[in-house]
Amino acid sequence: MLQKIRDIWNTPKSLKARRYANVFYDVSWNVLLLTIISVVLIGFLGAGIGAGYFASLVKDMPAPAYKTMTSQINTYSSTSDIYFGSGERIGNYTTDEVRVPITVDKVSPFVVDALLATEDVEFYEHDGVVPKATLRAILQEATGSEERTGGSTLTQQLIKNQMLTNEVSFERKAKEILLALRLEKAMGKDEILNAYLNVVSFGRNSMGRNISGIEAASRGVFNTSAEKLTLPQAAFLSGIPKNPFLYTPYYQGGVIKEDVSPAINRMKTVLNRMYVAGKITKADYDAAYNYDITQDFMKTQSKPRDRYPYVIDVAEREALAIVTAHLLKQDGINLNDLEPKERKEIGSSYGKRAHNALRQGGYKIHLTLDKQIHESMQQPAKNADNFGPNKNVDGKSYPEQTAGVMLENKTGRVLGFVGGRYINGKTEEYNHATQMTRQIGSTAKPILVYANAIEAGMITPETVVIDEEYFYKFDYSNRKDPVNNEGKTYRGPVTVRDALKLSLNVPAVKIYEERNEMESDTQKLIDMGIAVSDTNRKASSMALGVGEVSPVNLASTYAMLANYGEHVEPYFIDRVEYQGETIFEAQPKKTRIYEDRTAYLVVDMLRDVYTSGTGTYAKSLLNAPGDWMGKSGTTQFKRDSYLVGSTPDVTLAVWSGYDSQELGMTDDYPYGPYYQRTQRIWSQIANRVYADKPETFTNARFSQPSSVKPDDFKDSGTFSEKKKLEEKKKEEEAKKQAEEAKQQAEEAKEEAEQAEQDADAQRDADAKANAEAEAKQKAEAAKKAEDEAKKKAEAEKKAEAKQKAEDEAKAKEDAENEADAS
Repeated sequence: MLQKIRDIWNTPKSLKARRYANVFYDVSWNVLLLTIISVVLIGFLGAGIGAGYFASLVKDMPAPAYKTMTSQINTYSSTSDIYFGSGERIGNYTTDEVRVPITVDKVSPFVVDALLATEDVEFYEHDGVVPKATLRAILQEATGSEERTGGSTLTQQLIKNQMLTNEVSFERKAKEILLALRLEKAMGKDEILNAYLNVVSFGRNSMGRNISGIEAASRGVFNTSAEKLTLPQAAFLSGIPKNPFLYTPYYQGGVIKEDVSPAINRMKTVLNRMYVAGKITKADYDAAYNYDITQDFMKTQSKPRDRYPYVIDVAEREALAIVTAHLLKQDGINLNDLEPKERKEIGSSYGKRAHNALRQGGYKIHLTLDKQIHESMQQPAKNADNFGPNKNVDGKSYPEQTAGVMLENKTGRVLGFVGGRYINGKTEEYNHATQMTRQIGSTAKPILVYANAIEAGMITPETVVIDEEYFYKFDYSNRKDPVNNEGKTYRGPVTVRDALKLSLNVPAVKIYEERNEMESDTQKLIDMGIAVSDTNRKASSMALGVGEVSPVNLASTYAMLANYGEHVEPYFIDRVEYQGETIFEAQPKKTRIYEDRTAYLVVDMLRDVYTSGTGTYAKSLLNAPGDWMGKSGTTQFKRDSYLVGSTPDVTLAVWSGYDSQELGMTDDYPYGPYYQRTQRIWSQIANRVYADKPETFTNARFSQPSSVKPDDFKDSGTFSEKKKLEEKKKEEEAKKQAEEAKQQAEEAKEEAEQAEQDADAQRDADAKANAEAEAKQKAEAAKKAEDEAKKKAEAEKKAEAKQKAEDEAKAKEDAENEADAS
């Protein structure tokens, strides 16, 4: 066809045709030439106008130094992370945006290929701007076109995020172009790409938080690192930056959207562009295209504050104080050198700076808490059977609460704590372990009363004190009230050892008042971090624990005894790191409170609390081994209940009570004695920790220091009741002697009376005997007389008989004689 036209043109059939052809050619060429010239002129004019307009848009913008640009581009917020002392990541410092910096060499190649194929195919060829793309975007914007193909390179997007606003205007676009061209001279391509990967928004994560940067996106959507992203995962995430809140798979609360098809379609678009760009094979494309990406989405996650509410709270409060102090030190400011008003203002200002720094500065906060120990400690606080009933005050219902702290004696590291009770799986915001201060109760006796008295040589464990009705002598109230004795019974003379294990009140007050060094004694509590009011520093009732303390500080005071008198301040943060540098590392703060001799003697007595004293119920439930010593405590009206126990390695303190101090704990059925609930929680915590991490408890024993002498276990003190006891003993002996003398007198009297009675009886017996003898004699005489009479009668009778016989014989003879005669 072309050849035919060429032949007709070169060999016209007539001169007329040739003439018309020449005219047409000349006219067409001139028109074309005029058009070209006009277009060129208009182009130059448009370019001039455009250049002038562009110049007017950026005339007030100074060209930033390369170093300034680089610094600003690489300055982006980075989430501060919080870690357990055992190494596990807990979560981040509370912030609206989560970002985890990462270097490009640690990112999956799939991500880089997907981003470049989708967002900036010519990234490694252009100088920061692609003119045709920019012109297209400007025309679309100027004409109001619904189609938006985008004209920004990755460099321009980075400039917009880090140096400009999101304002839609030609001025902002002009500045963006100019700065992009300049940035390409200040930074290399990989540096720009690295910054982009850490800056760009990826919507929301499975907790519902805003996420920026590829690493935070990888963790928050797929629960993996950016280095391990698969092809479909990389394509899905790389599609999000075009419209983060359309393509993110999560709602604000971290719930997965019902319809994620826009995001999936976007993923398929990214895969197609990767394939067209030759970054993946057809097989890779098909496999990723048909992959069900929804199965990789993380389920809705609870926020760290939901899972570890008290831990995050403690970490943030402690870290805020540490970073504030660090910033003040950096600027050479000592708040103690300032006037109160200025100190308050500057302290508040630096506190706000520290808070913002922690939210955006990428600090790493390493706690002392052992994850296993801490989680094991929570279990008893979740068991409703361990608590008494709810009680009401002023129309508000209060549940019975608890708190607990376990710390490492020698270092002061808090290994775990219970901030409060769990109700329906949730806790209060108020951390009872650290924020609550309540009266210390009888747990004050060993650390305040007996330890000071032992150290002063006033008492020993075998010193005898009289438990009797007793009235305060110099209580700050100036009232001579009787020392509270709930049982209303007294034991009389008892040893200090028995008084302590049975937690008797009168002996403790007697010793504290006789020592009468209240201000210096309470200073030792202050040295251990326990605040004591000026009034209580002079109060006899401090012996019974009217001073207030938090559970964590209470635990540290018994750890002091376990450390043979050396107190170590408890702490929750081991170290804080910033940009690879350790800006804070805990150094145990040690203070000598008592001599090792004093501490050991108290420890030795406190062993009895568990074996035969007020802690025997806890001991009966305890599985965890150890040389246990400690103390129970109760405040007035059963408002607070304590049990503290220590081995040579660790100390565990537990509190129970109500948030309202108007309420006391109950002993009613079916809850049982209030102190048993406290001791049951204490034992359950120890047992759970032992079951889950048995190495926490060892069989180590408290060893007796060489400073402890044999006389320390005798009643070798100077306590005045020793004399009183001796005098009382003498009085008792004198009384006994008097009673014995009286008894002897009474016995003598009784003997005399008995003797007299015996004498009377003897006399009566003698008289009777004499009478009997006389009667007998008379009887015998009578009998004798009777016998004699009888004999006489018999003799007379015999004589009469004989006489009669003789008379008869004579008569017979006379008769015979007469007869003969006759």
